[in-house]
Amino acid sequence: MKKLSCVYCGNNPVPHELFWYNETLNILLTPLRQKLLYNPLTRFFKKKFLNKKLAFWFLAAGDKLKITGRQADMNKCKVRRAQVLWEATGERGIKMQELTLFGRPFDCYIAEKKEIGKLGNLLKLNDRMIFSGLPRPSGYSNNWLDLMDDKWLLKKVMIEHGLPVPMGVSCSSFSQAKEIFFNIQKSLPGRQAGEIRNSKFETNSKFQIPNSKPIIVKPRAGSRGRHTTTFITDAADLKKAFLVAKKLCYWVMVEEQLKGPVFRATVVNFKLEGVLRGDPPCVVGDGTSSIAELINQKNRAPHPGVKDIAADSFCEIFLSRQNLKLLSVLDKGQTINLSEKIGVNYGGSSGEDFEICHPDNKELFVRAAKILGDPIVGFDFIISDITQSYARQKCGFIEVNSLPFINLHHDPLHGTPRNVAAKVWEMVGW
Repeated sequence: MKKLSCVYCGNNPVPHELFWYNETLNILLTPLRQKLLYNPLTRFFKKKFLNKKLAFWFLAAGDKLKITGRQADMNKCKVRRAQVLWEATGERGIKMQELTLFGRPFDCYIAEKKEIGKLGNLLKLNDRMIFSGLPRPSGYSNNWLDLMDDKWLLKKVMIEHGLPVPMGVSCSSFSQAKEIFFNIQKSLPGRQAGEIRNSKFETNSKFQIPNSKPIIVKPRAGSRGRHTTTFITDAADLKKAFLVAKKLCYWVMVEEQLKGPVFRATVVNFKLEGVLRGDPPCVVGDGTSSIAELINQKNRAPHPGVKDIAADSFCEIFLSRQNLKLLSVLDKGQTINLSEKIGVNYGGSSGEDFEICHPDNKELFVRAAKILGDPIVGFDFIISDITQSYARQKCGFIEVNSLPFINLHHDPLHGTPRNVAAKVWEMVGW
């Protein structure tokens, strides 16, 4: 297969057309799917007929027809999220295998729990399950799984319950995107609405509103920062960002850009288990070196596990939205970001900040999880200082992941790792 490549997808490219149709149809059909799949009749049908025995019967049939297969070597599994689950089986008496479809893994697994005798001998098979991505308790209501990855639906729920979110809404046309931009700028302190409405911004020219709030544009569905553009302050960049986001979804989110790291707060069984800070690649000025030179210096002495920072055309475009170039010289102590993407795969950083997270923030994450009602959620939350209460600073939820990468808490660059995988097994009673 031809390897996909896209600067806007970053290190996790997807086929644009297929992704667009899948995510757009998911959003379009969500109301109908919710009514068809989550009502008393379908819940009775699933409980009565779609039980574990039937699932294992289909798996046995697939194995016999050589459609499905399985492998038991954790090191052959390419999904780090699954590997940490495997590692956490330890002395729990759990046997875990990766399932394959026509010889290819597809992030599905079979797990068997066996009771252990007092002398260490296996007594009998106690339970088993088939799961995709992460195991969840049997019998729970999973209607929110269909809704979690929709950034606009999430925002409306958060607003309804008084939780912090950035200003902005979903749109499908560029005229709507401009109107959202205008409404966000209108909230600038001391600025008159007419000052913006009558500006050259309306002409789609490369005109930047003085002291404008930076805007972020992204697809309404999707993850890993694909086709996301930040630091938008003028019409030309807004137009480009809108078209970039449109390649992955019919609907686009236009929002106020919050300041601060992106924190992944993972809640398991309605208890906060990890708060991972994700930082984009950045450089600190010394007063004499150009940005390109600072990048080279940083790449020559990388932290183990961190990839080089790419000083490419995409980086140049990102810098231009901050009125900078690769040849620009930063003031001493001046720190700038170099990409929308965060984490070690882009030359950034990560740190487990659970221990220093303010109690108010911990309570906020748990409260949000209880509103959604799902036992495993991963919130993406932007806040300048996680050690201070969210109530005292500008911050907000930007999205929630129904299949969070719990491995992030196992492998932070800084801070104390958190064994979230063990909490997942405990959640299902294993």
